Amino acid sequence: MRPVCDWPATDLRGGPDGRVGRRAVLLGAAAASVTVASAAAVATRRAATARADAPPPAPVPVAAGLEILPRDAWGADLPPGPLRPETPRFLLVHHTASPNDYRDAREVLRGGFRFQTGPAKGWPDVCYQFFIGRDGDVWEGRAGSLAGPVMADATGGSQGWAQLVCLIGDFTTAAPTPAAIDSLVLLLEWIARRDGIDVSEGATATFVSRGSQRWSIGTTVTTPTIAAHRDMSYTVCPGAPVVAMLPEIRQRVAEVHRRYTTPAALPPHPDGLSPARRLGTTRAV
Repeated sequence: MRPVCDWPATDLRGGPDGRVGRRAVLLGAAAASVTVASAAAVATRRAATARADAPPPAPVPVAAGLEILPRDAWGADLPPGPLRPETPRFLLVHHTASPNDYRDAREVLRGGFRFQTGPAKGWPDVCYQFFIGRDGDVWEGRAGSLAGPVMADATGGSQGWAQLVCLIGDFTTAAPTPAAIDSLVLLLEWIARRDGIDVSEGATATFVSRGSQRWSIGTTVTTPTIAAHRDMSYTVCPGAPVVAMLPEIRQRVAEVHRRYTTPAALPPHPDGLSPARRLGTTRAV
């Protein structure tokens, strides 16, 4: 299985000053052929650093225990290209496959934007709708994802019909932190509830693929409504430890979802009698 990933293969740990890792800088310098262009790139990075060091916008509360940092918290100066709405039927879990010892999640996301909107991919924005950091911090990725479902991109083509949640880090062998998994559960449940996706235990979705490296265009696909990237493409993403945790994650999402969707019990009758419903009214019996 090929380790296909939609993240740059350079070291984008990032730091408090907003700079990318030494390997990325060296590779960028080696690729530069015009002195003026290099100077302009340095100026652009310095300006981006100043913006990245500014206090981020306040997180947006969307559910109990879940707040999401809006896209402007990391990419206010990185406008996206044209985006299209999506009709999601399932949720897809990814990882960035980038170093786990990053110092600034914002710069990791900015590095991903540069890669995914550059010549290597040519996409209009980062391809994932949401990101989750190791401390449980949740970030809006693709522009507009907080407001509603938007269409994603993927290497080798996208099968479509999904919203993507990406864990920041490489989980090929290491497991995500408990804080990241807790946020993953809450985020998946919130997206599912917002977009009308069934995440009850054992729930599946069936769709006709729009075309990916694994599911060619026109193929009918049935998948759990919470799936791994490797279920849709030939890749190791999001890593074996995350895949092993998916049954438990689905169960936890279903439990949270029931708390939001199960009708509340009727309050006790003031006389201690059991209330009963009849023709839309409540009476004591």
